[in-house]
Amino acid sequence: MESMSLSHRVARHNKKLQKSRYSPYSKETNIIIEKEMQKDEAIRLGVEFSLFVAEAMVLLSDDIRSMLLFCLWLLKDAGKGITAPVVGRLIFVMIYVFETYIKPKNGVYQAGGKSKQWELIVNSSQNFVFGIGELDRIVLILRKRESSFGELVKTSDFEHYNQELKKLEETLRSAKNVSEAYGFSREAIKSNILYLWKPLFETSPPKVKVINPKNRILEMFKPLLIQAREDACSRLIASLHI
Repeated sequence: MESMSLSHRVARHNKKLQKSRYSPYSKETNIIIEKEMQKDEAIRLGVEFSLFVAEAMVLLSDDIRSMLLFCLWLLKDAGKGITAPVVGRLIFVMIYVFETYIKPKNGVYQAGGKSKQWELIVNSSQNFVFGIGELDRIVLILRKRESSFGELVKTSDFEHYNQELKKLEETLRSAKNVSEAYGFSREAIKSNILYLWKPLFETSPPKVKVINPKNRILEMFKPLLIQAREDACSRLIASLHI
């Protein structure tokens, strides 16, 4: 009886050791794997959202002022600068789309003008706001130190984000013929912006090769700056009651 009792106690002791040795390791490994999958998904979402921003820019390019106001509004609402991981990449996407698809057309800039597609984009404004703000939040969570095993994004958050992208897709699809007529090429743009998003989570990401970004941003928004100065000058003259 004593022998059986001792054997039973040893078996129980071994069972406890086995559980404490392997269970935590498996849990941490699963979290690391899931976090890597979430990072890949965040990169994909960044590319997809960028493409919707690019398509909106092209749709509004019949009136340069409308297009620039859309870009400025989106960046201002985000409230972050060029060094932020999401906003910075979107700025570079905007520069590329403007210089490649819009600037060569010498589009019309009218003070107080409005694009024919303006209402379409305005109706999707909340989807665009959510897209940039929520993606920034997701990226910040996933960029935290690897030792933070518990820092994962809820699956429901990714599902919600994809639903919002679906709404943007459906809205922009209604003007697909217009965007394509204006030169929008989803696959061509995608192939030229992938390099911006791929190093999003690298610990020592290579510096994105964008030459003179500040000068190019100023050049892009120059019409708005000129109009602002002209408006300020007009108000000054009016205040003189000449």
